[in-house]
Amino acid sequence: MCAIFAFATPEAAAQVAVPGNISVPADQKMLLAADEVIYNNDTGVVVATGGVQIDYGDYQLVADRVEYDQQTGRVKAMGSVEMIEPTGNRIYADDLDVTDNFSDGFLNALRIETPDNTRIAAESAERNSATMTTFNNGVYTACEPCKENPERAPFWQVKAQRVVQNGETKTIRMEKATFELFGMPIAYLPYLEIPDSDAKRKSGFLMPSYISADKLGHGVEVPYYLVLSPYMDATFTGTYYSKQGFLGEAEFRRNFANGEVTLRMAGISQRKPGEFAVNTTDALEIERGMIASRGQFRINPRWVFGWDGKIQSDNNFSRTYLIENYGASTVKSEVYLTGLSNRSFFDLRAYRFDIQNATDTTGLAERQQAVVHPSLDYKRSFSDVGGGELTFDVNGYSLSRKADDIGKRGSGITDPLFPDRYRGFAGSNARLSTELEWKRTFTALNGLRLTPILAARGDMNSVDVDTAPTDYDGTFAGNGSHARGMVTAGLEASYPVLVTTANSSHVIEPIAQVFVRPDEQLAGGIPNEDAQSFVFDTTSLFERDKFSGFDRAEGGVRANVGLRYTGQFDNGLTTQAVFGQSYHLAGLNSFATPDLSQATRNSGLQDDVSDFVGMTGLAFAGFSASASARFDKDDFRVERTDLRAGFSRGRLSTSMTYSEIKAPRPNVFAEDHRREVTAAATLKVHEFWSVAASTSYDLEDHKFNRRAFGLLYEDECFAFALAYEDTRDDYNVQARDWKVGARLSFRTLGGISQGDASPLLTPSF
Repeated sequence: MCAIFAFATPEAAAQVAVPGNISVPADQKMLLAADEVIYNNDTGVVVATGGVQIDYGDYQLVADRVEYDQQTGRVKAMGSVEMIEPTGNRIYADDLDVTDNFSDGFLNALRIETPDNTRIAAESAERNSATMTTFNNGVYTACEPCKENPERAPFWQVKAQRVVQNGETKTIRMEKATFELFGMPIAYLPYLEIPDSDAKRKSGFLMPSYISADKLGHGVEVPYYLVLSPYMDATFTGTYYSKQGFLGEAEFRRNFANGEVTLRMAGISQRKPGEFAVNTTDALEIERGMIASRGQFRINPRWVFGWDGKIQSDNNFSRTYLIENYGASTVKSEVYLTGLSNRSFFDLRAYRFDIQNATDTTGLAERQQAVVHPSLDYKRSFSDVGGGELTFDVNGYSLSRKADDIGKRGSGITDPLFPDRYRGFAGSNARLSTELEWKRTFTALNGLRLTPILAARGDMNSVDVDTAPTDYDGTFAGNGSHARGMVTAGLEASYPVLVTTANSSHVIEPIAQVFVRPDEQLAGGIPNEDAQSFVFDTTSLFERDKFSGFDRAEGGVRANVGLRYTGQFDNGLTTQAVFGQSYHLAGLNSFATPDLSQATRNSGLQDDVSDFVGMTGLAFAGFSASASARFDKDDFRVERTDLRAGFSRGRLSTSMTYSEIKAPRPNVFAEDHRREVTAAATLKVHEFWSVAASTSYDLEDHKFNRRAFGLLYEDECFAFALAYEDTRDDYNVQARDWKVGARLSFRTLGGISQGDASPLLTPSF
């Protein structure tokens, strides 16, 4: 016999609160299904037996037998009881005795599984006021039971005389608790409180960390998290170092409807500055501190305004004490406004750089850095203008320095062959550039593609430097305002040919370009700030202007010729290749003129006939490889080589890069021969175990620039990570060049860490 009933409860006159701030509607019906239902008219008791199922609001109850007393409003369930709460908690018990709105009652021999896979088991439990559940002789863990032996103790668990789950504060409090590993007690905790499964934030102490550093000593870091409001919180952290004393940190976070703001502060009064190397900032300073702020606001779906800034008492505090987000050797402070739409991009920002170097007590490196106030980049494209595409660019900056940034690219001796490299001048420099480019592609009947290109550009420069270059072998424009212009007419012709076979397709495309324009004005005579990183390779071969920035503008008549190939095979293999050369045909060769930053030296474009450049690559079944190189035009000597390979499939992910830049020939330009190989790999050796390593090796100096190794174990309830890293630093010999980190994380409880274990592998919780 199977029966289904729907009836209203006597207490249905008002809404009833249940855990998780969920309420049962006043007119909600209780639905009951069972093999047999007996209703006693005299006592008002309903007895359901055999596969009983009850749905009430968002509650679901399953049991062998259920008795419901309509007069007292009690529901008793016996035999294989399982109840699902609105919060997603699953409750298993031998028997249950609760009110008909499930707010108050008793349970025996129960177990609770939460949506985040945490578990609470107890001999008995009592629920009252619909928000509070007290477990007697309870056990709490986030580990799943062993499938082969469910009775075996999990990796970790907390046993307590009383476990109180509070639905209002969304916390789980354990009283007179013992923390166990593999069933063995290792720590007594008189009181422990953690957030509940549906709690987003909860004030309280976070897991402490152990820190060890040579100059700082041994230390313990104890953070405290404080919820100030639904939209504001803070973290206060105290770290005591055995050598240097107490370091205090505070971070405040405030969320808004369209953004967030963070304020961070840290400070220390060093007890033993003499532990640091003599005549370093760390040794000379006693009272040290910093304050930083970052924020970002989305003005509307297209515009974002933000900032990230830091000031500190000296030039190395944040790096020495590894202040989060500000411990790098170079820290950028900036304020910005960006906008993005389908056809336009806008970026306006001001920024400066903090160089953190303990040995630079005079702050020279920082005074050599540019303070940009501001930089502007705007681009907009217009479709169907004269049948083609029109692009409008605006780029500019205004900057200043307090000290000259002048170095040698070569032997470091005073010699006309090895002039100074003027990376930046003390004083100020500003530029505003605007550019229009139009191009349209025509396809002839035989497949020939012709693309005419027209461009016009204008620049305004303002130069006010304190010291003119002394050994510059070009013509310095001098201080004052300077105007430049450039117009270009170009044509690109390409003829893609499709070749197909039974199992592959290939496209072979010869390409030729010619650009006609006047000579570059003031070529190399104006401070070069944004076009110093020039590299001639296949990515720049077919560029109209091969310079990386706007401070230089390529002039003269030039032709670019090359061949491009792509191939696809039915088995998934893809291949590609590019090879070509560039020719200076008339006018002044911009790459043969001197440059204040020496960016054009040994570029491969300084002669009328350039070096050859080539690239080839393939990808198949998770494996990819590419090789690019620049070859001397006369004897095909390899001048620059970049080899890359990677594999990612299943449990293994690897990558390797080899780079080589040949020293130029004698009497051309003295620059060291450089060779370096970098590699990284991550391997999941088991369902729960992963290892990772990375390295960078200088093949000329026969030294490692960086080495890192990591080991991670992670399952459903805990994770352990161990990492080692050392970094070569030729410019700051006092800097910390190695570190070891370890972290043991217990899901939902937190973790214990020593140092930084996250360079390679980070647990998911």
